Amino acid sequence: MNTRCGRTALRGTAVGTAAAAAIGLAAAGAWAKSDLSFTAGPHTVRLGSSVRLAGHGADDNSTFNRFCVQQRSGKGKWATLRCSAGEYNGGGSLKFSVRPAHRGQWQFRGVLTEASSRTSRHTWIHQVSPTVTVRVR
Repeated sequence: MNTRCGRTALRGTAVGTAAAAAIGLAAAGAWAKSDLSFTAGPHTVRLGSSVRLAGHGADDNSTFNRFCVQQRSGKGKWATLRCSAGEYNGGGSLKFSVRPAHRGQWQFRGVLTEASSRTSRHTWIHQVSPTVTVRVR
C-alpha cells in the first residue's frame, strides 16, 4: 500500500511540475521585446563641423512607437531634433548629421516613444539610450 501511495504522490508531483513549467513558459512569451541603439560621433569636433547621429528603436507591443533623437547643450532641457515616421509594433530608424551652433558640451540620445495611436497628442517615453557627449571646440 505504501508503494501505491508513493507512486500516486510522485505522479501528482510530476504533473504539477509540468503544469507549472507550461504556465511559466506561456507567461514568458507574453513579454514585449524592445530594442534601442544609438550612436553619435565623432566625440570631439571643431565649430562648424558635422556630428553624425544614427539610431534605431523598436518594440513589439501593441502601441504606436516612434524613434526620436534628442539634443541638449549644457544643463538645458532636451530638445527633439528629428523623429521617425513610426509604426505599430515597431519604431523606426534615423541617420542624419547636425552642426552644433556654439562651442561647449553637446549631449545626444535616442528615445523610443509610444502612444495609443498615430494621431495621439499624448506620447510618453518608453526607453532612452545612454547619453553621448560631443565636445565642440
